[in-house]
Amino acid sequence: MYGCDEKVLSFLNNQIWRINCKTIEAECKRVDDTILATLSGCNEKLFAPLIEKSDKVYLAEEDLSWVNKILKGNMGIFEGSCNNIGNIAKIRPSSMGGRSITYEIATSDGSKYLMKTMKRLENDNVEDKVMNYLSSLGLDFVPKYFCSIKYGGYLYSIITSYFEGIPAATFYINSAMEYMRGREGKKIGNAIGEKLALLHEALYNCREDFCKKEIVTNATIEKWISRIAWREKFLKERAENLGPEEKNMVYEALDSMEELKEISKGVIKNLVGRRLMRIHGDLHLYQIIVNGQEMYFIDFEGEPFKYPADKLDKETPERDIASLIRSIDYTAVMALQIINGLSLKDSISLIDDSVLSWEHTSSNEIITSYLNSVKKEIKEQLENFTTALAFWVFERATYEVIYETIAKTGYHLIPMNALIRMKEGKCPFVKQLL
Repeated sequence: MYGCDEKVLSFLNNQIWRINCKTIEAECKRVDDTILATLSGCNEKLFAPLIEKSDKVYLAEEDLSWVNKILKGNMGIFEGSCNNIGNIAKIRPSSMGGRSITYEIATSDGSKYLMKTMKRLENDNVEDKVMNYLSSLGLDFVPKYFCSIKYGGYLYSIITSYFEGIPAATFYINSAMEYMRGREGKKIGNAIGEKLALLHEALYNCREDFCKKEIVTNATIEKWISRIAWREKFLKERAENLGPEEKNMVYEALDSMEELKEISKGVIKNLVGRRLMRIHGDLHLYQIIVNGQEMYFIDFEGEPFKYPADKLDKETPERDIASLIRSIDYTAVMALQIINGLSLKDSISLIDDSVLSWEHTSSNEIITSYLNSVKKEIKEQLENFTTALAFWVFERATYEVIYETIAKTGYHLIPMNALIRMKEGKCPFVKQLL
């Protein structure tokens, strides 16, 4: 083990999936021709196998020879085997996020797959187990799981069936734009609600250790409230480094968080006794891929910055719906940006009753479809549905502020503005708390 040289550090720090932290500890280890780089900071641990050739550093997973070695189990530092895949003849990046890269891979016989490589070492990432379980049920709205590779017990890579399509978010951005222009856009909310009901049914009936159901207790309620309190503290500490205008908005959002948190303490006690279950855990509209009549739920690793909660914490089904409601708010802002050619901040200022009406109608389409489709055993657990949904819409917005701030996406203003509207009674779903 040795310190990473400047060339390696420069490569890693210029990636979208870098760790956004002021203080980072770096370690590199050589295994044959591979540099195993591990960077730690701000409660995160980045991991990237690298190759250095001709004075150039690049990701080892982009090298065909290297990928075939790990998939065949021929590198002892990695655990698992993907012998059922065959020899990889082509590999190209398909999509890149803040914590992973997905590649389209093709074997010598022409078979195609998707290979997702994690850029974080997390002991609470059970995406491979969730995907394997759902795949075993033959569900047509989840990519088929084939195999996974681990490093030091952490999930490093997962291979699923190949699929194409565009994010559901694109449909909603276009729908919002059509609405703003006085026309009606394409709707897919009914299909999302139906598929989500089937997904929850499958996860509800899971008997494996990672998805066994639990019961909401008073201690559970306290943990939920403590999440929001931690996020308040985080934002207060960050606010001091902001400019006057943004600082004022942060403090307005903090006032809303404090008030709604205190109200929530009493209201959500009605959820004690409800069932907790494994859900998707981070179901925004970019986690749903649509291709004609086909629809896929992807990325079951959970929320990346769920602090101080654990990603393995079970929750109630309403939280997935709340995440979609919040995601629809994002698409409305993006539509305003495109139509008006304005900055994010200026676009947010254009959110009026008409835009909020579109958001509410679009959200209700998913909710109605879900409630009409969900099976009896889950529907019986949805007592106090509106209360639970109200809390989770609020809680998800507090999470989004933290996520957007840590990941430095620039979108933190969207959930902050939403929190302010919630306190003002302009979010019909959160009104149940007021």
